[in-house]
Amino acid sequence: MKKVKQSGILYIVPALLIVALVMLYPLVYTLVMGFFKNTLFMKAPEFFGIGQYIKLFGDEVFVGSIVHTLVWTFGSVFFQFTLGFVMAMILHQDFVKGKTVLRILLMIPWVLPSVIGSAVWKWMYNADYGLINFFLNAVGLIDENRTWLSSTQTAMPAIIAVNVWKMFPYVMLMIEAALQGVSRDLKEAALIDGANKFEIFRNVTWTAIAPQCYSVLLLMTVWTLNAFTFVYNLTEGGPAHSTEVMAMFIYKKAFTDYDFGLASAASTVLFSICMIISLVYILMTNKRGDA
Repeated sequence: MKKVKQSGILYIVPALLIVALVMLYPLVYTLVMGFFKNTLFMKAPEFFGIGQYIKLFGDEVFVGSIVHTLVWTFGSVFFQFTLGFVMAMILHQDFVKGKTVLRILLMIPWVLPSVIGSAVWKWMYNADYGLINFFLNAVGLIDENRTWLSSTQTAMPAIIAVNVWKMFPYVMLMIEAALQGVSRDLKEAALIDGANKFEIFRNVTWTAIAPQCYSVLLLMTVWTLNAFTFVYNLTEGGPAHSTEVMAMFIYKKAFTDYDFGLASAASTVLFSICMIISLVYILMTNKRGDA
């Protein structure tokens, strides 16, 4: 008992209990409920076993939602990271003036509530009076107004663009913070040794900021896999389910069709995808650390 007191474990027990209550119980309940038929109109859940998952993967809308989720996630994360990285590198340069003002302006999309951002972008995408059609017509890139959110060809790129606009400032902020920790002495030493700018970036800068970049990529991937605010507010998964990601599918099954068993099974699949990506990240970082 004395060793337990000295370890300090008793101090974290209340926090662990809260985490178990708020996070662990709903997680386990969802995993278990994925094997049951459970709708609003049933008196009690009925065990269905893997039949629930057979039914789930036999649903073309769900299978399509997996593909849409991958496109939505990796399309968003790629451009979020690329744009955020480029802006962080630009702001880190000594010749850039007014950095504080630029940072404040660039952070506006991130601090703006997603619902408000969705409303603004939905107005901008409007086929009749939206600013996007107006400017594209003005510069001659299109000949007639486009229905960006009502076309199966443009709806997904349109919502990805909004998600990139929303989240790239976070990537920029995290990478710029990592850049602040890069040793100037190492850069100067590499320059004296005859290294060019690319070699300095590869061997000094990137080596220092790589762990932060990998962490940001993991966070953005998991967040985007579970995000559906812009999808819901801009297209609600349409047109013809072309933007229906897994989170949107789960929401509809649970709160529109009231099929809680099928929604739980779909949630388990999404959770498994997030876990696989996280485990791959952990294994890669562990190997890199051992090397």
